[in-house]
Amino acid sequence: MPTQVDLIPEDAPFPNEQREWLNGLIAALAGWEGSLGGAEQGGGEAKESFPWHDPGMDINERMELAEGKPHARQLMAAMAQLDCGQCGYLCKTYAEAIAFEGEDLNRCVPGAKETERKLKELVAEHQADKPAVEAEPKLEPKPKKKGPLGTRDNPYMARLKSSTPLNADGSTKDTRHVEIDLGDSGIEYEAGDSMGIFPENDPRTVDAILADIDASGGEKVKAPSGENRLLRQVLLKEVDITKPSDEVIALLADSAGDAEEAEDLRLLAERGAEEGQSLLELLRVYPSARPDVQKLVDELGPLQPRLYSIASSSRKHPNEIHTTVAVVKTAVYGRGYKGVASTFLAKRLSRNGEVPVYIQRSDEFRVNADPDHPAIMIGPGTGIAPFIAFLQEREARGDSGRNWLFFGNPESAKDHIYREQLESWRDSGLISRLTLAFSRDQEDKVYVQNRMREQAREFWAWLEAGAVIYICGDAERMAKDVDAALHDIVAEQGGLSEAEAGRYVETLSAEHRYLRDVY
Repeated sequence: MPTQVDLIPEDAPFPNEQREWLNGLIAALAGWEGSLGGAEQGGGEAKESFPWHDPGMDINERMELAEGKPHARQLMAAMAQLDCGQCGYLCKTYAEAIAFEGEDLNRCVPGAKETERKLKELVAEHQADKPAVEAEPKLEPKPKKKGPLGTRDNPYMARLKSSTPLNADGSTKDTRHVEIDLGDSGIEYEAGDSMGIFPENDPRTVDAILADIDASGGEKVKAPSGENRLLRQVLLKEVDITKPSDEVIALLADSAGDAEEAEDLRLLAERGAEEGQSLLELLRVYPSARPDVQKLVDELGPLQPRLYSIASSSRKHPNEIHTTVAVVKTAVYGRGYKGVASTFLAKRLSRNGEVPVYIQRSDEFRVNADPDHPAIMIGPGTGIAPFIAFLQEREARGDSGRNWLFFGNPESAKDHIYREQLESWRDSGLISRLTLAFSRDQEDKVYVQNRMREQAREFWAWLEAGAVIYICGDAERMAKDVDAALHDIVAEQGGLSEAEAGRYVETLSAEHRYLRDVY
């Protein structure tokens, strides 16, 4: 195993996560690849490129690009490529933590089961390729030191101040403006950061599971944290009961008293649970499958934190964090599904109720330090959240640079969230241009990328004047479509070839003038 290179001492005045990031950055610049605990060290060679590090790529395409690469790089390609921090790492450092430190394989929240299954496959193949004499025992994750208050491993118990509906009656969406009271914690954040929360499972679902497995909930079990806790509390706060892992399904198969149910469960364990198929559903579909409660807890994956873009500036709200939450409630293949974190934060948590929160810092997605720079902000739906923070920040700083906001949602009459605030900022001049795209207000659906193309000439003029483009929202569809529109505008308005337009956009990224916070 390569030697860990720590250039920033542990007693330096930085949070643990920031210190680790700085170590990695400095080491990478010095040519010490692997300083974050992973790859072999090189002798000052050129910076490694990661062509698969694109959240818009399909996982199969990413794996093809990583073919023949070292084990840690293949693991990285299986990640969701968002560098969102929900796993406690970046994609690269999480992959290295798995490869060299035995980290858990189920921490990539946006990658979900697809990433988890691919990681298991890669780890198994890597172990199988090793000669028997080189067989290594399973690595145990290194214990992590408790960080400062307000970090992932030391969250602050904040209180819910308010959860205000933003959509009008009759909307197909339920979006909330959520305000969290930080009290006198002293926790600091910047516009562009995200707030991580540790949610709780729905207590009604937990009670239904307990009833189905004939448990009271008062049984003492060893929790994933290693402590002895009551079963109900573990199911409520510590394990994921909405997305059963292959190991959980295999355990149900082994415990099934009915041979046909056992066979069906074994087949399901091989292909994985379907989207929206929860533990409760499996227990009810296969009533003879009743595992030992401790074994069940051991196999259930940990309940992972969720991240929400911060919708406030600490210059205006130093003791609060605001965010925008889309309450997830949908049907998947006929199954009712509620988002664990969104329903907890926006609906189940009572006023003044406690929620563990932490700050996931962003080193890239920041308001430009130049007060005169023009800013183009593109954030449909809940993607508007960080731009509420950015505009508050620029207003508080007294920046003179122009701001152009693109916002979209289904219907203007029901889904024009933050309308009064945005129009007030437009009237005051803080927002120079407010471009709206309500997709279902007309027969042909119109999205923010369509509005970009309609105003291509002005968009190009802003770019040539030094504008910074900020994008926040869905990575799979919106961000890809906006990126395509940007390339088309650059090619058309700049009179450039496709390749030249590509290089122009790459230069924007290199100069930190094209920044994305996508998920």
